[in-house]
Amino acid sequence: MKKKERFKKDMKASTVIEMSYIMPVFLFLFLLIMYTVFYYHDKAVLNGAAAETAVLGAQVERRKETKEYDLEKIFHERTEGKLIFLTGANVTVQKDEKEITVSVSAQKNLMRLSICQKAAIVNPEEKIRWLS
Repeated sequence: MKKKERFKKDMKASTVIEMSYIMPVFLFLFLLIMYTVFYYHDKAVLNGAAAETAVLGAQVERRKETKEYDLEKIFHERTEGKLIFLTGANVTVQKDEKEITVSVSAQKNLMRLSICQKAAIVNPEEKIRWLS
């Protein structure tokens, strides 16, 4: 009778020891999945904000408005409070005759992200007038 009770106690103890090896692996996988989800979420937010900023800059240039827009400030307004993981994003906006380029770079530890969105400055009304 004592051998059976001792055997049951040994089984319970071995289960605890096995779980002490397995649980850190599960926690590591959970954290890895969460960091990956946060990374791709922030990538989508930064990509969308860069595209919207580039298109807005192209529209402003096309209309030849006298009012100046700070496109970097507009980009930061679009991403404010939406980023989870990559909170410090650096943005540069370059204006050319034909296009607006918005470049974004962000980094957190070993994870890096670099996005470049371009929008062409088109003048369809000039082409339509030229055709008629």
